[in-house]
Amino acid sequence: MSARPARRRRASATPMPPAVTARRQPLPAGALQAMALAHLRAHPDLDFSPAELSNALGRPKSRGAIIRACHQFTAAGLAIRTQQKPQRYRAA
Repeated sequence: MSARPARRRRASATPMPPAVTARRQPLPAGALQAMALAHLRAHPDLDFSPAELSNALGRPKSRGAIIRACHQFTAAGLAIRTQQKPQRYRAA
């Protein structure tokens, strides 16, 4: 039996733009919650939906984590839920 030569990969005709190939570094534990609470406290007269918070923090794919953080903030008395549907939160 002869060893088969390794397959050669072809170079892509068009290189991927840096925005597509670059990956965002994960945040340390608790950093997203701290960022969300800081944003709420920086704007005490405004209320935000979780989507607005995630976009303001530059983390549009972290909406679920921000929803959970907002639930924790209301349970701890750090934030107030100002509207049920759609959910909106304001710093307490």
